[in-house]
Amino acid sequence: SSKCSSFSSSSPHHLFRQEEVPVQIPMMKPPLDKIQLTPGQALPSGFPGPFIFADSLSSVETLLTNIQGLLKVALDNARVQEKQILQEKKELRMELYREREIRENLERQLAVELQSRTAMQKRLKKEKKAKRKLQEALEFESKRREQVEQALKQATTSDTGLRMLKGG
Repeated sequence: SSKCSSFSSSSPHHLFRQEEVPVQIPMMKPPLDKIQLTPGQALPSGFPGPFIFADSLSSVETLLTNIQGLLKVALDNARVQEKQILQEKKELRMELYREREIRENLERQLAVELQSRTAMQKRLKKEKKAKRKLQEALEFESKRREQVEQALKQATTSDTGLRMLKGG
């Protein structure tokens, strides 16, 4: 009977005590947009704010938030890199355009110089031909003059000789 009474008396009391013990229910803290950094603590470059730590969210939510932050940083970096690539492409196109213009100008100048050279070569050839003809004409005239002078001398000498013979 004492066992029964002690069991019966302790049993309801024991159950009652279990109900009185406060049970720890995990409470979700409101998410923090940015956690204050301790003085001297710096964030890695490219991060808009610090990671949200596990004490403010469940570990899965923290992991997802951190991944989302990393993705945002990666996206921002990709955009910056894409802008840089587009700028480099634009600069390369401009440089290519300038070089093409320079090449085309040089090709035009070369064509003009080649035409000028060809014209000068033709002119030189004509002048050499004219000089040769003049030289030949000069030689011909010189020989003719010599012949005329020789003939004149002979005529004069024969004239003088004839006069002398005729009784001069």
